[in-house]
Amino acid sequence: MTITDRMLIGAIASNPGAFDGAGEYRCCRTCMVIYYTSAKKPDTGHTEHDTIPLPALNPDGSGKLARAFQRYIERWPAERREQLDHFARRKGWDMAMELKYGGGALEDHEAAEWQDIINARLEQLMRQARQEIESGATVRQH
Repeated sequence: MTITDRMLIGAIASNPGAFDGAGEYRCCRTCMVIYYTSAKKPDTGHTEHDTIPLPALNPDGSGKLARAFQRYIERWPAERREQLDHFARRKGWDMAMELKYGGGALEDHEAAEWQDIINARLEQLMRQARQEIESGATVRQH
């Protein structure tokens, strides 16, 4: 089976990236499939295969995306940053960077700008994963 860019982006976007915790998405280069595994519930079907962990957009517990969002809004007007900061103190940064219609704090145009940044990062991570898959380099097995 061919692993499409869309498949990679989906796995990267939803990857907890924590094998010992919530789990992680991996690519089996032997079977050319993406699969999910964790220490608690390992996928043993690929134990002897050539596998690589896929990158994670926002690894569990890392706060990576929230910090990126906070850096991104530094260029916004002070009043708007204060509004977002106040919102985040009440509901958290994960919700602050969501569209207001979904319970978040962002207006349509703000969410669209942020989504463009997220999509660019996903594309970058997808290209990185694609290169790793095709190179046959990094191998990690659990």
